[in-house]
Amino acid sequence: MAQKYILQESERPNHWICTDQENQIVCVFEDHKFNDTQKITTLNDFDPAKYKDLARFMREMGDWLSKNHYEKLFS
Repeated sequence: MAQKYILQESERPNHWICTDQENQIVCVFEDHKFNDTQKITTLNDFDPAKYKDLARFMREMGDWLSKNHYEKLFS
């Protein structure tokens, strides 16, 4: 089974890209400034019926990032 989340360094300096492969959403944020800089986009395969669940998907991504990559989120 593929990993649900992928965290990659962005080409943009001091930024990270987190992709939720299951729900087809992407979050880009600045290093140590997650709450202030996160930008969310959906991928082409995103099911429009899932927009009502977007807040939950983002909370789950934030929980995963906090548990596994806290040092990238906050200083």
